[in-house]
Amino acid sequence: MSDRYQLSDRRELYRGRIVNLTVDSIKTASGIETIREVFHHPGGAAVIPVLDNGDVLLVRQFRYPIQHELLEFPAGRIDPGETPESAAARELQEEVQMSAGTLEKVAEFYTTPGFCDEKIFLYLATALSPIDKSGDHDEELEVERLSLSTLKQMLHNGQILDAKTIIGINLLLLRSEKVSAERRQSI
Repeated sequence: MSDRYQLSDRRELYRGRIVNLTVDSIKTASGIETIREVFHHPGGAAVIPVLDNGDVLLVRQFRYPIQHELLEFPAGRIDPGETPESAAARELQEEVQMSAGTLEKVAEFYTTPGFCDEKIFLYLATALSPIDKSGDHDEELEVERLSLSTLKQMLHNGQILDAKTIIGINLLLLRSEKVSAERRQSI
């Protein structure tokens, strides 16, 4: 706990497979006593799989909490004892049946810090090679291959609603602009 908040009491209301929920009684630096409901999550890893020609692989899957299908980058929970990088490599294999020659961390961010401590580590995967099918038994995924220009258009049209995917596409677009600017300068 930081100097700004003093934990008076913590009650665990729920312990689940993915998240735990606590209710924390705290005292702020200015002396205000209040409570915070916090979902505790072990963190996640997401991966941006980019093929040699620049196309990107995403997965389309139904997300039960929102009762809607989303197009998103492969991602999943970091298992106990697993590094974010190894979790990203595992998710790449499970969800799009690829392994990466290069896996580079490009970002890390909190998903919803107002009530959850989940942090996602985002990796760029290149030099991809197909592997034999593997995956989670409870996931129904459809892999889609899209160009960066198509993803840019989908982003502008509001067709991409998943936060980690929005962040990843924007990072790819920034990299693409940087490469284009460097090429122009070298001419």
